Amino acid sequence: MTSPSAPSEGTRLAAPRVVHRAGESALLAEYPDTASVLAAAAAVQALDPPHLVDLVPAETTLLLSGTAARDLDSLRALLDHLPAPGEEQSAGTERSIGVVYDGEDLTEVAELLGLSPDALIAAHTGATWTAAFGGFAPGFAYLVPGDVPDASDVVSAQTNGSGSPGPPWDVPRRAEPRTAVPAGAVGLAARYCGIYPRSSPGGWQLIGRTEAELFDTARTPPALLTPGTRVRFTAQRAVSRLSATTSALARARSEAAAVPSRLARRRGARAVPLEDARPALEVLAPGQLLLLQDGGRAGQGAIGVSTSGAFDRGALVRADVAVGNSPRAAVLESLWGPVRLRALVPTVVAVSGAPGTLTVHRTDPEVGELELEPAEAQDHAIALDPQDVLVIGPPTEGLRRLLAIRGGVRGVRRTTADPGPGASAESGAVLGSLSRDTLSGLGPAPLEAGDVLLIGPVHGLDAVPDRAPGPTGAERESEQEHASGADERSPSAEAPSLRIRVHAGPRDELLGSEALDALTSTQWTVRGDSDRIGVRLDGPALPVPEGAGSLPSEATVPGAIQVPPSGLPVVFGPDHPSTGGYPVLAVVTRAGLDLLAQAAPGSTVRFVPAD
Repeated sequence: MTSPSAPSEGTRLAAPRVVHRAGESALLAEYPDTASVLAAAAAVQALDPPHLVDLVPAETTLLLSGTAARDLDSLRALLDHLPAPGEEQSAGTERSIGVVYDGEDLTEVAELLGLSPDALIAAHTGATWTAAFGGFAPGFAYLVPGDVPDASDVVSAQTNGSGSPGPPWDVPRRAEPRTAVPAGAVGLAARYCGIYPRSSPGGWQLIGRTEAELFDTARTPPALLTPGTRVRFTAQRAVSRLSATTSALARARSEAAAVPSRLARRRGARAVPLEDARPALEVLAPGQLLLLQDGGRAGQGAIGVSTSGAFDRGALVRADVAVGNSPRAAVLESLWGPVRLRALVPTVVAVSGAPGTLTVHRTDPEVGELELEPAEAQDHAIALDPQDVLVIGPPTEGLRRLLAIRGGVRGVRRTTADPGPGASAESGAVLGSLSRDTLSGLGPAPLEAGDVLLIGPVHGLDAVPDRAPGPTGAERESEQEHASGADERSPSAEAPSLRIRVHAGPRDELLGSEALDALTSTQWTVRGDSDRIGVRLDGPALPVPEGAGSLPSEATVPGAIQVPPSGLPVVFGPDHPSTGGYPVLAVVTRAGLDLLAQAAPGSTVRFVPAD
């Protein structure tokens, strides 16, 4: 391998064709082809800007997420002056993956391409495929055919106005998607090849299967195929695939372990040893849905892993600060309720989010029960003694209530697991976070009766405040918006009415001013099938110009207002897919997303421009 050399003066990548704003603190840059996207991504990674939270390449776009709106100008300037990455940075990893070509759709796909099955297998194994971007599920990579050129070729192609050609692998998706595609299935769709990392529904044409481990949370990085990775497929006999694959997996694990995951590490993505945790609360009744949530797992969108985390971030901060925790420590997020918990040790808790009652049934008869009305129960520290029972009542308004425990939740002991008679199991952080991603299934499963919450040490924490903490960050911004009348909730209505600020774009020009005007002039109603993946809205369908209803998959952010072919908008929540193929008309502000986290079915929403 040749040693890397710094690019000479003037050896720079071409600036993106256009850069769109994608919410408060993100940009979406358009490039002519996948090769240019991957070259730009490699150059940004090499520079490693300190204010970059996530970097997500797609087929022809690159998403850069900063920490705040103040980062947008510097990120935009960075894209205009990217030096071509050195050879080592642009080369990418190479993987060899064994495939048994016995897929259910092999013969049909061969006919579609005008080939015999043997010729299709020869063409598939003879091509070099490149992982262009991730999405759909953690570890799922969209592979494009043809070798992606290195940085010098990209600079030359951009200078001459030429792109990188690719063989014609256009294969339509199945008219009737399968309800379950097995893990390891190798499929084709459009001009992509993909490998299903887990069993899931899918409409791709299946040509074979592999036993390669596409996603392993114990590996660094967890995805075997990261953007820029080159892939060669090798045909295997069914009887011999296991031993051959075992050797390939061993090599893959060894190579992958040496690859840094700088973005995730920078954001504090590290496992916390459960042996340092101690039991604190037992779940007696979890209510409708009780999840562990924290600040999320940022920086891994490129491998199909969304941030997840608490839906109402303001409530997360307030609850944590009320008990002296760091503001991103793991809490319990309850949907509807009621929730009943038993204290196992002396501890301190606080509830935030949607208002509701709070009751403590004391074991000491001399102390008596504690019953707090909604106004009294919010953001106040409450001391619990062993065997006290805490009842978090259903919200009187809104959806989600968050419970923080002093020391922060570090994991959960599952007494309902069945590893053996009388045994228990413990689950902790996954990819540096305890957040349950309801779309991908990452993180501890929803809590059940009998589960025991494990907390961290309390020494070194801040003192418990005498009163509720003042607003910080998004909360302060939210209060300012309320004061100005921009974002507000109508407390007197049976179904609250919300005014939510939005930033237009990134695809407002594609959908047109008529669609944007309709979005901001309509009173929308929150549908009953809304969840942490997306808040679905009812109302008159937005106008979608012909040809604008879909586009090549590109990265999305929490709060993105996606417009599907139905014209009914969906606001992405924290567990949204990392990429999508429907245009995003606007993006909700962080403070507005906190309000939408509490928007119960039937609530009405009006969007107003943030600028």
